[in-house]
Amino acid sequence: MILRCPLCLLAFVLAFSSAALPARADALRVGLVIPQAGQFKPLGDHVREAFVIWDAANPGMFADLVEGDDDCTPESGTDAAAAMSEAGVDIVVGFLCAESLAAALPVLSESNIPVMTLTVRADIIAEEASRLGWQFFRLAPRAGSEADIAADAILRFWADKPFALVEDGAISGRELVEAIRTRLEDRALNPTFVDNYRPGQDTQPSLVRRLRSAGVSRVFVGGERADLAVIAQEAAYQGVALQFMGGDALHAPVGEIPLPDGTIAVLSAGAVPGPEDERARRAFSDEGLIAEGLRIPAFAAAEILGAAATRLGYGEQGLTQLLTGTTFATALGPVSFDANGERREPGFVLAIQDGGHFRRLSVEDAARLSAQSQ
Repeated sequence: MILRCPLCLLAFVLAFSSAALPARADALRVGLVIPQAGQFKPLGDHVREAFVIWDAANPGMFADLVEGDDDCTPESGTDAAAAMSEAGVDIVVGFLCAESLAAALPVLSESNIPVMTLTVRADIIAEEASRLGWQFFRLAPRAGSEADIAADAILRFWADKPFALVEDGAISGRELVEAIRTRLEDRALNPTFVDNYRPGQDTQPSLVRRLRSAGVSRVFVGGERADLAVIAQEAAYQGVALQFMGGDALHAPVGEIPLPDGTIAVLSAGAVPGPEDERARRAFSDEGLIAEGLRIPAFAAAEILGAAATRLGYGEQGLTQLLTGTTFATALGPVSFDANGERREPGFVLAIQDGGHFRRLSVEDAARLSAQSQ
């Protein structure tokens, strides 16, 4: 199915016409392989909306937006890849799940069609792509980057404080905490206490008692936002003064129990407002949309492809070479890809809970946290 500006965006186009990118020889045909139904459909809608909005403000960069369905199964990945190859797209953006992406990559690479994922962080995908010569670009941050940023933050702010690493027993939480612990031990810093907890509980009295007995004052929680909120509430009830830090899982809807102010989080760059995404957030706001979910990453993908498109037709470089040889200014900040299609930048930022929401950690915040660690 071919989409051509299904939203009414005349006012937006007029407002941004002066910022439109310069014309070039051939417009890109972009495939969007996104969930069309089911629980992930809202994320698919985010990707479509971002591309349509960017395309309307920068006419002439995309010849078509061709949609395919991704229901996160290997079969859907193979079917969508075949459809994209038949449609003759220049690049595919999407494949939100590792299962469908892994099945699609060999089919699309056989047709010389690169793929850009906004969500899949698994290292094994990139390793296979490099080994087998698949044309793969990861706009999503690598899985290991989250642990890198968290370990650096713990070293910077908690190095001389007794701290704990706790996780919820899920694969994601356990792997994140283990990766952080390994990175810290490589730099001669060991946690005072390592433990796990049962997620989804209304209270966490035994965990907090163990934390109190261990004498820690800082806790990294490898788990969901709701669980960290419960742990913090229980700590306050027991009179245990704790400062918390968590990973990207804290970027989730606000629950009944708020996170305490001062909670530090390692969040993906698009999760918290920054100067680089101001234009994108304004564009969504003009259409009555909130810059949430995959809207900012998808907008950044459209910016990258639009910028690459301006250079096609001038010289001998193809799209893949342009993507690996350029640093792009995007709503996610600077983006560049290495020879294997991995994003060079970490893709995460430090944020702090303040007044019920996360904002980016400021220089003043960092100075205050550093002073507290002395």
